[in-house]
Amino acid sequence: MRRPGRPARAAARLLVAPRERLAPGDDTLACIDWCLEGATPQTLSAASPPEAWQALTRLAVTHPVTLLLPADAVSHFHLAAPRGLKRREWPLLLETVTSDAVDQLHLHPLQRGRGHLELIALPSAELAAWHAWAQRLGLAPAGWSCAFLALPRPATPDQVTLLDDGSHRLCQRLAPPAAPGAPETVQWLAWPRDWPLPPAWRERDCQVVDGAIEPPGDTGQPRQCDDHRGDGERDDDRNAGGEAAAEQARRRSLTWLAASPPAALPFADTSGPRWPGATWRPPRRTRWLAGSIALLALLDASLWLATTWRAEAAAGQQQAAALAARFTMAPPADAQAALARREAAIEALAQRNRQLSEALAQATAQLAATPWQLSRLAVNGNQATLSWRYPEPPAPVVVTRARQRLAALGEPQWQPGPGELSLALTLSANALEPSP
Repeated sequence: MRRPGRPARAAARLLVAPRERLAPGDDTLACIDWCLEGATPQTLSAASPPEAWQALTRLAVTHPVTLLLPADAVSHFHLAAPRGLKRREWPLLLETVTSDAVDQLHLHPLQRGRGHLELIALPSAELAAWHAWAQRLGLAPAGWSCAFLALPRPATPDQVTLLDDGSHRLCQRLAPPAAPGAPETVQWLAWPRDWPLPPAWRERDCQVVDGAIEPPGDTGQPRQCDDHRGDGERDDDRNAGGEAAAEQARRRSLTWLAASPPAALPFADTSGPRWPGATWRPPRRTRWLAGSIALLALLDASLWLATTWRAEAAAGQQQAAALAARFTMAPPADAQAALARREAAIEALAQRNRQLSEALAQATAQLAATPWQLSRLAVNGNQATLSWRYPEPPAPVVVTRARQRLAALGEPQWQPGPGELSLALTLSANALEPSP
């Protein structure tokens, strides 16, 4: 008696992770990483032998390929959305929250509920360039993804989930819901790993998910996000040895992603109809009635065009004459003076900005060897205020030393309430804002 065959086991996915974004007009990459699900990551570069690239192409024949795009290439939005919003109307929601051309973005829904919509977006041209690059390499990718989709959701609003991919720190945190009744919003942040995180992210408990070795003496207590690495590793990252530490961080992140791969998203919109295969064909009488209505509408539109064409032609001629008269008139008598005043105002504004940049650079150099961190920069007319914070309540001698370092710029004042050291600067006295 013949036994029934077992269902075929799905092949492990092949993750291909470029290390940098494609430059406009250039489809060559210096280095990529790849790995199978659950396997050790491998690296290919321009110096790799052709056999190594051919081995990757052979694996792509038997395993579905997912392009793991750089995290800074994508954008994430979770917005309130009215009921009945069509898919073609999704870009309208983004016009007030992004400066990108919304009609040129590839949008994929991550979550859609009553009154809210969560989207992941990236430029359509860039996604098409990635797909074409992989096709030329012989990979034939079935989908794309990013490391953000693999990060676990933070447990509490006071927690930040963090993954260090070697070039950026990928962070997620919870925020208030986008609409009443919607789940909490998960905010994404791709931040350069050599920069300190913004205070709103740095002051939360950090959960590192790449399996990095904890610093010696770690007691398992919650840590701030800038403290997820040891002091020696942070110093290496900011000096010549930072490349080795960044490479180790990328290897750890890829190993973690190979064990917990993100979901693959399609390159094209394959949403299709809500009920696939369901069609409706109206009866013949209904089709005849619809055709008659369309014909009557066409006749009515023709009659309206015939009766209003003359009026529109006359109005167009009047507008053209008014526009021509506007450009043939002599310029105002004070045009040169107004232009000179505007140029002087712009020059004064540039001088003020140069003074502010020089003062900020000098203050940063004076406090570079101390834990003081810039927390606020405010400019009001010709007055600028710089504020620094210490990681913990500082002793009076620490404040005194910091004030001595900044004495060349002015008279720093210690603000006990907010715990800030403030420095007021007076910029150019003749710096005027240019009039619109």
